[in-house]
Amino acid sequence: MKAAFSFIRFAAFALVIAAVTGFALFVRAGLSHAGEGIDRADAIVALTGGEGRVATGVAILAEGRGERLLISGSNPEVTMNAIRAAAGAPPALFDCCVDIGVEAANTVGNAEETARWAATHGYDRLIIVTSDFHMPRALLELKAAMPDHELLPHGVSTPPPWSDMRAARRWLQEYLKFSAVYAREAVRAPLGAAA
Repeated sequence: MKAAFSFIRFAAFALVIAAVTGFALFVRAGLSHAGEGIDRADAIVALTGGEGRVATGVAILAEGRGERLLISGSNPEVTMNAIRAAAGAPPALFDCCVDIGVEAANTVGNAEETARWAATHGYDRLIIVTSDFHMPRALLELKAAMPDHELLPHGVSTPPPWSDMRAARRWLQEYLKFSAVYAREAVRAPLGAAA
């Protein structure tokens, strides 16, 4: 009985250490996607749902770092003019080079919408714009939907998890979602290889 209790205590301790280490690596990965050093890609994809994502995508497009911009996951009730005004972009840039995706309601939907858009335009190399805390999971979902595409992350900075409780909660919730997607893809990869 004493040996079983010791094993349970050790297993619980190991699980806590693994979770803390995993979270630290997740935060490090999210903060490392600043987008510096990305010269140019075929196109840009901005995933809606966080402050600064669309404006950053538009700014990268205006710099000429991609041919077109997909704003994925936009609310169908928000007009192109409202999005353009919020991003502070000239009308000519939106008229020529911006597509608004309204089908995605979550990150899986973003990945599916992006895959269809990239296939339609023949884009293979994409700059992905989303919040830093969201980037690791977004890249997993996008890679699952587009395994042969090159995805270049450009994270939009948010407060790190140690700045306040709200930021800590947001990073922790995203880590739990990321862990679930990571586990799903870890199981799916061997199944796909066996098929």
